[in-house]
Amino acid sequence: MPVEIPDAYVHKAGIHDTFWTGNETTAGGWWQKFGVDELSKLIQTGLDENFDIKLLKAKADQALADVKDKKSGRWPSLDYALGGKRTHSQSKTDGQSATSDHDHTYSAALDAEYTLDLWGKTRAGVNAAELEYLAARQDLEDGAMTLSTDIADTWVDIVSVRTRMQVLTRQIEANRMTLKLQELRFINGKATALEVSQQREALAQVLSAMPLLEKAEKQLINAMGLYLGRTPGTPVAVFAPEFPQTFLAPQPGIPADLLGNRADIRAARNCLNAAALDVEAAKADLFPELTLSASAVFSSGTLDLLFRNWVATLGAALAGPLLDGGARKAEIECTRAVVREKVNTYAKTVAAAICEVEDALVAIDCQNAYIQLLEQQLAAVQATLQDARVQYLNGQSSYLDYLTALGLPGKFGAPADQRTGTLCQRTDCTL
Repeated sequence: MPVEIPDAYVHKAGIHDTFWTGNETTAGGWWQKFGVDELSKLIQTGLDENFDIKLLKAKADQALADVKDKKSGRWPSLDYALGGKRTHSQSKTDGQSATSDHDHTYSAALDAEYTLDLWGKTRAGVNAAELEYLAARQDLEDGAMTLSTDIADTWVDIVSVRTRMQVLTRQIEANRMTLKLQELRFINGKATALEVSQQREALAQVLSAMPLLEKAEKQLINAMGLYLGRTPGTPVAVFAPEFPQTFLAPQPGIPADLLGNRADIRAARNCLNAAALDVEAAKADLFPELTLSASAVFSSGTLDLLFRNWVATLGAALAGPLLDGGARKAEIECTRAVVREKVNTYAKTVAAAICEVEDALVAIDCQNAYIQLLEQQLAAVQATLQDARVQYLNGQSSYLDYLTALGLPGKFGAPADQRTGTLCQRTDCTL
């Protein structure tokens, strides 16, 4: 192995409440642990209709047919032939009448042949084909796992974009109301033209963000349709209003666990072993082959005597290469080079898998820290909004300060029931 597998991962993620061991197969439906029926239906549709999955299934079927073809070489072959011939001849000499003759001939033949696997060429070919079939099945499993995660990621992105659009809509409403108040303050001499212009700039800024979110939503819908085996533009039913509250937290174990758990690594290993068997088969092709043959030929002019006139033949033939211009040795060198290629492919797959887990562990820790900081920020914003509302109701600040706390400077919009304040709540309000 040109890659060294470490004893443990460098980064240790703080994973809590873990209930997923990482051993579930795609058939078990890891996505069902989210408890979202819509997501489960989308993933199941993708597994049934996705073009890449159908392609991998077809490749697996091809590999299985190749296994059956290679196994047929273990058994003798038996061929038959049936024939019939009718001959008509006519002859005429000078001064004589013409004479004609008819002749019927019927024939049947059986030919059997068997090549002894003296050097293990057939055995190596069968074993290599079986490993390639296993690799194809594991490629299918890996493709299904990748597709399910892509659909889940896209589904989360769609829900995320729509949530951001809702937040942005509330920000636009707050900015428009603030602009109206600034214009009214300007008319009453309470605000400058610069403040009105700055507010118009702030409104234009949030308005310009909406087309980008709409574009992202449409592109994600197109991507989801492609995952489901549909053409872009086909409607995709995504109605989930919010994210699930259950999150998967897999235990990473040790790097060596990846060798047995990951389908892509198992596929690369099987391809490597199959390539090694191809070298064995190429070496066996240098030695002579011993072929046993038997045949029986039946021939007669009448059908009732067909199987009474026969000739049986038994034979053995030893054949091997004498001069081939180095073609067989070149084939051995080629298969050895393929083995070196597969070794490095396998090592690269293992190294990439370890890197992906390391990246995931870092992402889990950083994401948890980011969520905690966002929760603190949200709590601070909500407290600021509540203080601004209380001060406005008590006449200690203007309604403009409340709108500013509501959504203008930050990224969080208040729920709809907290945005019902109107100017008529204070008859003596100073804009």
